[in-house]
Amino acid sequence: MRRLDHSPYWSPSANLLRPPLPIFNKPNLQLAQKFGEWLVALRFSRAVYQSYMKVAYQFCSYLGNRSVQTASHIDVRLFLIEVMKQNLAVEGFNRHLYALRRFFDFLYLGGVVDSVVPRFVVGRHWKRLPPKVLGESQIAALIRSAKSQRDRAMVELLYATGCRVGELVQIRVEDVDFRRRTVRVVGKGSGRTVFFGKHASAALRAYLHGRKSGALFYSEHPKQKGCVGWNGRGWCAYFIDYGRGKINAHRTALYLAKACSYRQAWALFKRKVSNARLYCPFKQKPISRDVVARAVQVAACRAGIGRVTPHMVRHSYATQLLDNGADIRQIQELLGHASLLTTQIYTRVAPTELGRIYRKCHPRG
Repeated sequence: MRRLDHSPYWSPSANLLRPPLPIFNKPNLQLAQKFGEWLVALRFSRAVYQSYMKVAYQFCSYLGNRSVQTASHIDVRLFLIEVMKQNLAVEGFNRHLYALRRFFDFLYLGGVVDSVVPRFVVGRHWKRLPPKVLGESQIAALIRSAKSQRDRAMVELLYATGCRVGELVQIRVEDVDFRRRTVRVVGKGSGRTVFFGKHASAALRAYLHGRKSGALFYSEHPKQKGCVGWNGRGWCAYFIDYGRGKINAHRTALYLAKACSYRQAWALFKRKVSNARLYCPFKQKPISRDVVARAVQVAACRAGIGRVTPHMVRHSYATQLLDNGADIRQIQELLGHASLLTTQIYTRVAPTELGRIYRKCHPRG
């Protein structure tokens, strides 16, 4: 007959015990790496991943040889004070604090720490200013001042669709429907369809030159022209020779002639040196966020507008839609916002539009 254990306290056998967690007793840097894997598993966006990982590594570096298990809310405050010495804005302070809270949430779930100490630190309150927007004439000047066909197509598409920079750099030619004038974009974990007009369509067609596949926008590399100069004894051409590939490129000089003019020397240079020796065989790569931001800023400087970012073009897109009678709910769908509250903060209503609505709708207006 089987003997029953009547003990009120039961403990599992050795083969039923849970194995130790994979992040237990790990050094700080390995914990930060595991935190990054956790963010990827939860499908955080790439921008959030990079921001949170940067803060996690900064905090681990700040602690030095100390383990994160010994960190207290005082350490979090001192770390944020150290960060604020870089003249960080209030929004940046809160962003660092939220990243630390997420990092310690991960450590708490893994049993590394007993409490989420960053949650004992209160974020700083700040009043969000209304977004800076550009007028229709400024947008037109910005587009006219684009440096190249690619830059003009980028600015046209940013203003026509209101998409984010992260969405723009991921667009492929196959995602563009020129017949319906729509683009399928993916951003912040979800996709949506945005629309563009005939001006953006013409700019895109001029840039693509019939290309049907690949990334929509590629990086552009400056083409070498070389130079011609008089060295005291004759005309010489100076250039970087890419004839044996990018790795073996070298600066060189080529004697042209003595008894000729400057224009004739240039003609000799173009005749003697082939394009294969002048142009570097760069591999085409899709554009990055920095390339888009730089292209917009260069166009703004050429137009005399001042500092302009791609997100300001998105602000202008939403604001002008609202001023011209679009519904706030429709703008939310076009911008890809999950919450209507975000759209209400994002856009602003012009006082002239408010006055027109008041005079139209009030019985005694």
